Formats: sequence, C-alpha cells, structure tokens
Amino acid sequence: MVELIKRTSLRVKLAATVFLLLLIATVIVLFQSNELSPAKALELAGIEEPSATISPLFEGEAWKPQPETDGFAEALENDDFALYIHPASTQIALVDKRSGYRWSSNPAEEQLSSETVKGVLLANLKSPFVLTYVRTQGKDQTIREVLNAGDPKVQTTLVRNEKGLQVSYLFTEKQLGFTIQYELTPQGLKARIPSAGIKEEGEYSVFTVDLLPYFGAATTEEDGYIFVPDGPGGLIRFDSERAGVSRGYIHQVYGLELTNTGNWSRSGERRENIAYPVFGMKRGSNAFMAVLTKGGDSANIAAMPPGLKSGLYNVYTNQIYREEYLYRMSRLAAPLKAVQKQRLQTDREIEYRFLNDEDADYVGMATAYRDYLTEAGKLKEKLKPVEHTPLYLKIMGGSYTEAFSKIKYMTATTFAQAARIVNDLRKEGVANMKVVYYGWQNQGEYDLYDRFPIEESLGGEAAAKDFLAEMKGKGVDVLFEDDFVWIDSENSDLSGKTNGIRGIDETVFIDEGWFISKPARTVAMAYQTIEKLKKIGVSGMLFNYLGEMVFHDYDPSGIATREDTIAVYDGLLAYAQKTLGSAGVYRGNDYTVGQTDYIAGLPSESSYDFMVDETVPFYPIALHGYVSYSFGDGNLRNDVEAEFLKAIEYGAIPSFFLTHEDSRTLKYTSASFLFSSKYEKWTSRILKEYADFDSLAPVFSQTIVDHEKLSETRFATVYEDGTRVVVDYGTNTFTVEKGAGV
Repeated sequence: MVELIKRTSLRVKLAATVFLLLLIATVIVLFQSNELSPAKALELAGIEEPSATISPLFEGEAWKPQPETDGFAEALENDDFALYIHPASTQIALVDKRSGYRWSSNPAEEQLSSETVKGVLLANLKSPFVLTYVRTQGKDQTIREVLNAGDPKVQTTLVRNEKGLQVSYLFTEKQLGFTIQYELTPQGLKARIPSAGIKEEGEYSVFTVDLLPYFGAATTEEDGYIFVPDGPGGLIRFDSERAGVSRGYIHQVYGLELTNTGNWSRSGERRENIAYPVFGMKRGSNAFMAVLTKGGDSANIAAMPPGLKSGLYNVYTNQIYREEYLYRMSRLAAPLKAVQKQRLQTDREIEYRFLNDEDADYVGMATAYRDYLTEAGKLKEKLKPVEHTPLYLKIMGGSYTEAFSKIKYMTATTFAQAARIVNDLRKEGVANMKVVYYGWQNQGEYDLYDRFPIEESLGGEAAAKDFLAEMKGKGVDVLFEDDFVWIDSENSDLSGKTNGIRGIDETVFIDEGWFISKPARTVAMAYQTIEKLKKIGVSGMLFNYLGEMVFHDYDPSGIATREDTIAVYDGLLAYAQKTLGSAGVYRGNDYTVGQTDYIAGLPSESSYDFMVDETVPFYPIALHGYVSYSFGDGNLRNDVEAEFLKAIEYGAIPSFFLTHEDSRTLKYTSASFLFSSKYEKWTSRILKEYADFDSLAPVFSQTIVDHEKLSETRFATVYEDGTRVVVDYGTNTFTVEKGAGV
C-alpha cells in the first residue's frame, strides 16, 4: 500500500513537471511569435535595407592638356567658375569669375620660398593630397608612411568629359592607387574620391587621405579666419601669436568610432562632438564653405596653424579608410596595435561653395549650408508661424534604484501630478506648451527591452490615457522619451551576441555591461513601442542617442557602416513623425534635421579648444525657421543668466526639466542629474523666462539673416523681416527692435 502511494505520488510529480515544462515552452513560443523580427520591422516601417551607392570612374581616352605659360591649363568651365590644372604637379586652381579671385589647391612658389619645412612636409605642401598607407599584415602595422603627387614613381592619368575632370594616381612601387574627380557646380566645386578608384594590389593599404589639404591656405598677415564645426561654430583667426603653440584642431565628424575600445566610454568624450560636417575659410572679401556630402561620417575635419606642418593656416578633411585598434592575444597578454583589414567601401566627396563681399563671413557660410540642406532635401518645410513661443516642459516620471538585490521604482511625478503642473502653468500664462514625459516604462529604464506595462506607480495605462486625452483637449502635445539603442546586458533578456553591434575584432561591443542594439533591432523595438503608444494617444517620441551618435558594426557577415546606421535611424525618425505626429532627438546631428520637429540640447558652447578664438551661431543660423531647438534646461544651468541670454541670442526656445517631488527622490537613480527640479521652486523663473522668450514669437518661423559682434559683451541677431535682437551680457539684458514686417 505504501509503495502504491509512493508510485502514484511520483507519477503525479512527473506529470506536474511535464505540464510545467510544456507551459514554459508554450509561453516561450508565444513570446517569440509576438516578437517582431528586425527584417519585418524595417518592412513595416517602410525603411529600405541600406545600400551604398558607388560612383563610377570616368570613361574615355587620356586627356593631354596644353598648359599656358604659368603651367596651368583650363579643364572645366561654367557661367561663374573655371577650373585649371597644372598637369605636372596635378595642382588645381579655381577662378571665381564673379570676382576674379583665384583659389589655389597649394601655395604659390613665392609663398614656398619663405617656408622652413623640408623633405616630406615640403613635398606635401606641393601636392593636392596626402595619402597615408600602412601594412595590414605582420608586426609592423603601426608604421605610417605617406605618399603625395610629387612621388618620382607615380603614374598620373587625366580623363576629361562632360561630367568633369578625373585624375588617377598609381604608385607602382607600392602597388597602391586612387582617383580624384573634380566637378564644377553653379555654386563652386565638388572634389570626390570614388571608392571604385582605390587600388590595393600588394602588401600596402590605404589608411587615410587628406584631400586638398592646402586649398586656400593663408598667411598670418592676411585678414580672415578659418571656420570649424566646434559646438555651434568656431572661428580661428589668422594670428601670428598662435604659431608654435597650438597642436591644431582635428576631430572626427559625429565623434570618435565608439566600437573601437579605448576611443570612447558611456560617460562620453570630454568635448563637443562635431554635429555637422562643415568647414570654411575667409580671406578678405572672399570665402568658401565646404560640406562633406559623401562619407563625412568617416572623416576628420582638421585645421592647422603655422608652425606645425607649414608656415600657413589651412583647413581640410582627413578621410578615414581604416581604424587602428587594440587587441589581445590572450587575457593575460598586453594589448597590441593592429589595423583594420577591410577598407570602408564608401565614396568621399566635398562640395565647396564660394562667397564674395558681404556674404564672405560665417553668416554667409551658414546661409550657404542652409541652402545646401534645403537643396538636398535635408531641410524641408519651414516652421509655421505661432502666436506664442512653445515651451518644452520635460517631466520626469521616475527612475529605478537597486538595493539589496531588489529593484525599486522611485516615483517623482505621476501622470495626474503632471497634468496639474501643466494646468497650473497654463493658468499662469504659458500659452504654448509641449510636454516630454520621461521614465514612463515599467520600472523605468531597468530593462528597456521589456517596457510594458506602463509603470503602475505613475498610474499605469489608465492614468496615462486620461493624461494624454486631457492634454490633447487643451492643445498640448505630449511626447514620450525613450532609448532604443543601449541595452543593459545584465538585466535584459535580449542577447547581445545576436543583437549587439560588434567591434573591429568582431566581438560584441560592451561598455560597463551595456551593449548597443543593431540598428534594425532598434527599429523593431521602437516600432512595437510606437504602435502601442499611438493607441493611447501619445503625440510623438523624443529619441535618445539617435541624434547624437553613429557607429560601425563589424559583423562577420560584413561591415555595416556609419552611413548604414544613419539611413536606418533616419527611416525610424520619419516613421515616428508620420505615425505619431512628431519626432525629437538630442543634440541634432545634421542627418536628423529633415525628420525631426524638435532638437533638445543643441550645441550652444564650444569645446574651448586652444585653437578656437570665438564661438558663433553657425548651426543655429542654418536651422532656425526650419527646426525648433532648445539648449540646456532652464533649471539645470551652470550660469543661469548667461545661458539664458545665449538662448535668446541664438534663437532657441525655452525648456525646463521638472518633477512634482523633490529632486532628492531621484538621488540614487540614473536621474540624479536632476539636482534641482521640484516644480514649486521654479514656477516664478519659468513664468519670467517664458514672457521673455514669448516676446520673440513673431520670429519663431523666420530664418536668421545676420549676426554681429557689437562689442565684447553685446551681440545682435537679425531675422528675415528685419527684427533685431540685441543681447548685452554686461548688463544681463536684451532688447527687441521690431522689423518692418511686424
């Protein structure tokens, strides 16, 4: 009898175990069947798989030009410009027929006579390029050598046709070759390095190429400056005092390659990354603006003072084809340097636009860049006029803290409390508001792969719906903020091995336990989130990281480039904008501006490089009237008055980041940066600042047509209807002089 009971009990336990296993398997299958695949997500969101377009080489017989007495021959001409080439050296010169000014790719012989550099540096000064090559095999991969057009064994071939001029170089000894194509445009010149023209047939490989490194190079005696994309914009004035002191300016567009460990950490680089691939130069009453139209995401922008590589000021682009990286043979061994074996297969192109007289300054350069963005379809419709300036009100719902192996959500502002804050501000006179709600996910950002249900301590989905419906009824758009890029590998069920991007050594890139989602997986997570948020009435998404960083994915199946990442991110922003009504990003790298309604934290300060003499609003001038943007939040400033005035001067809109509870609630969470956010403490400041910003409502949708430094403390910004805003940092005041159109 006892044995029978035991056997019956055992059968019951086995049956229960089998049932439990079947139940778990069923749940897993159901979960997996509900999970959207990256490929399907791209299809549903209408995003095409990225594919690089490669420019073909020019066909035709070799062109044998007949140079004039100065050694140059005319190669190309249109209504306003003529391009000349020196066949022996392949130097070029562009003549602006509107002014007669001649821009040269290299210093003239009389300038070189005063140079003190010798050897390779002197040869580089005479070349329209400097090619750095490496070995990608063996122990000497760290050795860098350069080639230029003056190499005695280089074979040069010129081809000219209706498309432009092509100059091909073949270094027979190194079995290396590459091609430059030149094309005249109505605004100036395009210079291109087609990927199809690069030849690597021996043991040497292209590392970087400096394209036209001395184009327009200037002396210290000239009146002018170099423009670099430092923060909102930076000027480097021609000044002999700088010679021999500065190390120069050289930084990668959109920041360093973060998958290259040692380049980057989640805390970020201690500088303002370049948000737009532009540089320029002013020489007297002539100037140019240069924009990297292809391959700019894999390039440095460099500006050099006299005393480093020459006695001149020069600015150029350094095109990156391979990365140097560290790898370990074993866990115990010291890391070794190596060079990426596979070359980045992308075309590189710079477009120079030339400016004269009153347009030959940083305002003219910014206007030319805006023209480029609109012509390329990157800036689309202008903003609609508003009766009142919009205030972006960021509200932190809460965040999580971890103690004694338990997760606790710290509530800072429920949906009901958020509604009371908005209603209170409306009652006090804030007539135009847009809300960005943070920390709405289940347990906040603890596991961003498992966002739903909406956090219960905030009121859950029912309270979210009520809040959104109330706001919609009052004409207040509500965006939800989210991060679909970084995943905490320790807290998420999403596998980094399958879904994380890989570094150059093809291992999953992980920083402090976090990995970066492949862009297609980012789309899958965002698509499902957007579909759910649309149903409850959310008006838009503010995307973390999409507008502030790009990267390669060195997957074994093939390199996904930064250009590929940009294409997917742009598609996601466009989908969110179309589906919800609006999309926003942080920082606002230029590839996002056509798919973005709002940029939070647009660069407003320089990196304080020794090279940069003056910060100017180049990027705000280019964007104003097309995309709304704010700088730092009003309650989180370091210098309250100066940063407020900078926002007024640069045409930004106001933003505040608030909580209902005291900010101490979030002290031990990832939202601890909110050191002073309690709404009641900031009400009066919000109302005062809003009244000031609202006085500029008539220029909200207008372009900036001029900006001027009146004195060390006074600056004037002029809008298209003539409205003039004068900011005085000495007295902490500003005045608005109404334009004729107001």
